[in-house]
Amino acid sequence: MFTTRHTTSQHIGSRTHQADATAHHDDPDTGHRAWVLLDGIGDRIHTAAWVRTAAPALARVAARLGDPRAAIQQIRPVLHAERATLDFPADWPPDAAAIIAVLDPVGVLHLAWAGDCRAYLAENGQARLLTTDHNKATQQRREGREPEPTAHDHLTSSLCFLTGVIEACGVHFSPYPRRRRLVLASDGAYLPHENTGALPLPSADGSHRHRDRAGVPAPVLTGAPETVAQRLTDLAVRADPTGADNATAMVIDLHCNS
Repeated sequence: MFTTRHTTSQHIGSRTHQADATAHHDDPDTGHRAWVLLDGIGDRIHTAAWVRTAAPALARVAARLGDPRAAIQQIRPVLHAERATLDFPADWPPDAAAIIAVLDPVGVLHLAWAGDCRAYLAENGQARLLTTDHNKATQQRREGREPEPTAHDHLTSSLCFLTGVIEACGVHFSPYPRRRRLVLASDGAYLPHENTGALPLPSADGSHRHRDRAGVPAPVLTGAPETVAQRLTDLAVRADPTGADNATAMVIDLHCNS
């Protein structure tokens, strides 16, 4: 039997609009619990409004299906079609990087993402990076090159990119009493901490190096969930107050009671 507790912290950074959004949904019929984080692309008011409706819609679909990859596949063409009927700028329709986590009733955590939102799994002060960024920085790492300074800003997949890759992974939890912490984060929240070594770095080839291996020390993820979420966003923005992106962190504690 799993109990969960989650909290979210957001900071607008130096942007004009908060274009990140989170959502959570428990489906009483399926028993699935879903958490969503969207990182809206650009600093536009219409994108900020759009992500606030897209995130809960995605959470409901994910909790109903129990499969976050299928949820993105199902909602992607719907959102894409809806955008065409609304009064959005033709040269900048709303879009977002997306990550979804779903916990099923038997204790398997399912993750899927499109873009560069990340998931970390923390236990006993150690953290593992579970996701791979879909951006030019990852491409350049795989080519054996040091990523260019702005390469992480150029996405190669997104929620509404119809042919963009959707990646997925799963984590099987043992039935023994134990607490694990899942952290979902937008790039504005994790990049400053990655740059200081406070969060795990991607591997040289951009793969999920930490998914199935021992974690690395991450004191920034220890403490009460509310404290951790606020610490991640506040310190991220403080690192570059004049150029800071929107920063959003969702901290989810998963506790197996038996």
